[in-house]
Amino acid sequence: MVMTTRPPSPRPAAGALPPQAMANLRQAVAEVNARQWSQARASAERVLLVSPTDPSALNVVGTVVMNTGRPAEAVGWFERAIVGQPKNPFIHFNLGEAHRRAEAHAKAATCFQRAAALKPDFAEAHASAGDALRLLGRRGEAERCYRAALRRDPASLGALNGLGLLLLQQDAPAPAAEHFAAGCAVVPEGHPIRPALLTNLGLAQLRLGHGREGLTALARAVEADPANAEGWRRLAGALRDTRIAPATAGFRSVLESLFERADINPRNLATAAIAVLRQDPKIDALLAAISHDPRAVATTLEQHAEAASRLVEDRLFRTLLITAPVPDIAVELLLTQLRADLLGLAAGPTAGLGEELELAVTLARQAFLNEYVLFTSPDEWTRVESLIAELDRDDLGADTGDAVRIALVAAYRPLAASPLAVRLRTPDDPALADLLREQLVEPAEEARLRADLPSLRAASDVVSLAVKQQYEQNPYPRWTRCTLSEPHAFRAAIGSALPELPSREVPGLDRPRVLIAGCGTGLETLRVASTYRDAQILAIDLSAASLGYAMRKTAEYGLTGVEHLQADILHLSALDERFDLIDSFGVLHHMAQPARGLQILAGLLKPQGFLSIGLYSQIGRRAIVEARVQIARSGHAGDPEGIRALRRMLMLDGAPPALDGVLSPASDFWTLSDCRDLLFHVNEHRFTLPQIGQMLDDAGLEFLGVKFGHGADQTRYLGTARRPGALGDLDRLHRHELQHPEVFGDTYRLWARPRRRAR
Repeated sequence: MVMTTRPPSPRPAAGALPPQAMANLRQAVAEVNARQWSQARASAERVLLVSPTDPSALNVVGTVVMNTGRPAEAVGWFERAIVGQPKNPFIHFNLGEAHRRAEAHAKAATCFQRAAALKPDFAEAHASAGDALRLLGRRGEAERCYRAALRRDPASLGALNGLGLLLLQQDAPAPAAEHFAAGCAVVPEGHPIRPALLTNLGLAQLRLGHGREGLTALARAVEADPANAEGWRRLAGALRDTRIAPATAGFRSVLESLFERADINPRNLATAAIAVLRQDPKIDALLAAISHDPRAVATTLEQHAEAASRLVEDRLFRTLLITAPVPDIAVELLLTQLRADLLGLAAGPTAGLGEELELAVTLARQAFLNEYVLFTSPDEWTRVESLIAELDRDDLGADTGDAVRIALVAAYRPLAASPLAVRLRTPDDPALADLLREQLVEPAEEARLRADLPSLRAASDVVSLAVKQQYEQNPYPRWTRCTLSEPHAFRAAIGSALPELPSREVPGLDRPRVLIAGCGTGLETLRVASTYRDAQILAIDLSAASLGYAMRKTAEYGLTGVEHLQADILHLSALDERFDLIDSFGVLHHMAQPARGLQILAGLLKPQGFLSIGLYSQIGRRAIVEARVQIARSGHAGDPEGIRALRRMLMLDGAPPALDGVLSPASDFWTLSDCRDLLFHVNEHRFTLPQIGQMLDDAGLEFLGVKFGHGADQTRYLGTARRPGALGDLDRLHRHELQHPEVFGDTYRLWARPRRRAR
């Protein structure tokens, strides 16, 4: 939510320049205004050949240098210009802008305030001073500057945006939204601040619970500035688990672009994609009919043949299927039926079968993503085995229908675990290339990587061994792409997570040493690496299969500052180092003694280190506990067949009230490993916040805060607890969760640090 300002054009100074030099100066100013940087510098340097200390020419060169990515160098040019014109407010402003871009915000604030003092009606200088002061945490001074700007220019875009940001930081989204909306109402198309105003308006509306309006504003922001990666990421984050989507003409195109980005996790986009697809009345009617009578999918597809064909051929739908598990019952039932129909078709004549190749490949890639969680009848298993036997021949690929049949096998079981794997090592059909890469090439690379994986010490604890076995069988989670962000300096990143913590209590580290205790398949590693600039990461996990996946993905993303180690948290005391940050999300609650694991991690922290942990909430997981009780009564086992059968039962018969939340699009219900982790984990503990507080205290740790599920949840909480330290008040947070059980989701993300001695 950082605002970008546009500094005023340099002004020619009144002075005794020769006529030609004056003409060159005017030309330089015109070229700056036209953003013709190299030409502007050349014109200004011709002036400096005649008059080396001319303030306006020096100002031009500084402006060029600053706008070509060298703000620190620009500072010197502006300082030289000020020597000649110490009372020129525009040069002081430009000097402040150079300091701002160099992240020297204290110096920037001084320069902007000096510019405003020299020219009291200089609204942009007041607004820019407010920005610098806000970034320094001097909120009262910042607000005074913004209001001074608005008194002089009620339509000051910088002040409207900055004051809105300040209000948003103070958890006042309603007045913040009013200021952003006022700015959006007057900002012209193409103005550089327009995308920021739209983004901030969208974020404020989401905090207010105005989902559709917020998403629309965020989508308009990326349309206004497609090159702003952070804008796309914010939109993707806001779309996660949403069941609504803007009905604007351009939103589908925006969503398709999101699916193509390497810095966005497509799982965050799945429900929005389904919402967009359902904006077609015929597709909506098809999916509604399946939901109404889930046992009659085959008949429903015949009755809605046109809509089914439209859905299956839709580019957005196919993109969804090859990039993310589909979190929708009606769509899953449709896919299950389509797969069975294609399998039946494959048993017939080859003629015409090739026309179904793209669909068969798409279904296979979706099945691999959801880890073959789709229900399969005994008859289908028999047909698949017959198909494998038919394809297991020396001339595989010679028949025109072989490619479709290979894809259909891959839609029911991974090719790497079939007799066809050896025959498919050198594919020559480009239509199968992505499928074979995912199912043969990448798993082979993971096996190669884990063969050389260093190990601290073999796990011996009974629970650790059981957990290890689960994740060796089902590495969790399977993912294609990860949502990234622009990493920040350690102090700034911690400050963003813990806004009430004084910045002086966070060490200013250039290369923080980070331990990820339980990295799984690497998603958490990517999140940490894209949060903390130049972090040096040690990522450990019990499961070699998970680590192999993680190593392949970190290499794919070009991460070089990551070491991987197979280890049990119980053995980490053997590490001969201490860490600035330890991240352990969703791990401790699967240990036999979570408190013991917490104590070991606490002992690995530096005195000024921080601990970020994820622990299951007893309150937030009440529905999961009840679901497990009912599942135990039903007799379903936690193996693949048992999980498929349970899911099929819930989809066809409907879920009892206690299991409603399990079938939510936001639930871990939609892949085999997710569902096993959710409903059949071999070991799980749950906690209340007071219990966690006691655990932290016993480990010599101080609780610092907990992340809310959504910004609107934090706003609601602070509305009832407006006092310093409210975000770190465990008792008050616990009482709030009792009233609002959904406020933290089912997992707390908590912050702590070593307890500090009283001075």
